[in-house]
Amino acid sequence: MGQGKHLFACNFVSEWCALGALAAIDAAWAAHIHLDFIADPRDFLILGLRLSITFALRAFAVRHCGLMAEYFALTLAASTTICALSYLCLASTGPLVDARLMAMDRTLGFDWLAGYQFVHAHPALAALLGLAYGSLVYQGLYLGLLLGLLDAKQRLREMFWLFLLAGLLACAGAMLFPALGPSKFYNIQIDNGFVLVMQHLLSGRDLHFSLSGMTGVVSFPSFHTAMALAYCWAFRKTGIISAAIMSLKMIMLCAVPFFGGHYLVDIVAGAATMLMALALLKTAPLFGRKTIAASASPESAAASGGAY
Repeated sequence: MGQGKHLFACNFVSEWCALGALAAIDAAWAAHIHLDFIADPRDFLILGLRLSITFALRAFAVRHCGLMAEYFALTLAASTTICALSYLCLASTGPLVDARLMAMDRTLGFDWLAGYQFVHAHPALAALLGLAYGSLVYQGLYLGLLLGLLDAKQRLREMFWLFLLAGLLACAGAMLFPALGPSKFYNIQIDNGFVLVMQHLLSGRDLHFSLSGMTGVVSFPSFHTAMALAYCWAFRKTGIISAAIMSLKMIMLCAVPFFGGHYLVDIVAGAATMLMALALLKTAPLFGRKTIAASASPESAAASGGAY
């Protein structure tokens, strides 16, 4: 009996409950606006496989790896739930504000088209920026591996809530300030094709989308920017790891306008989104100032450096 309890013990009870509540909101909202999310059996297979790995690792008393496997399953479910919410927000929004955002960029002296042309006139620079922009998912994997091996459950929980809060704020921003981005403004086709999905959502017709095929549809604020800064915070006080992540983030932020199809003000708003999410996290009863301070202690940093 004790082994069975250990096998099915959950490290992230409140986090799974929050995702369940958000998924219920997504489902009710989708039904209300007649938007269909089509689930492929493979979508559930991946999540089920990760949870099965979690149970198997716990059965063999591999505690750290079980924590890590459950965290990856949690983040997969969270990404799908937040992405679905962003679709619902964009499908329920009002007129586009691209002209206003472009005017703000010009007031700041930022010429998106000139920057885009410069980057793509230098293939080596474009390749570097493209790699940096696409590295976010790998940084998330590395963070989960590092903190999972350190058995840093509290820091994993903090990162989950930071992701969830930033995602909710970004979805709210997309609903209040809908935009297609400068690539559409200048009629430039960016490879990821998210503009077509955004236009489909805004049309209000034939709203049928595959869960596994969802893409980013939040222009303002830049969620990529928010998460880039969130990972800087997550890797804080880890010595060489922190320095490497910070360097990579500087390159990534330069790539966001041209590979993510964002205005400069989107990036500024993305940074503000991350700071707002962090402020909410620090004041939340679930964590509080003492808990977060403890996770950033010198002892925690030393452990991270040793693991690296």
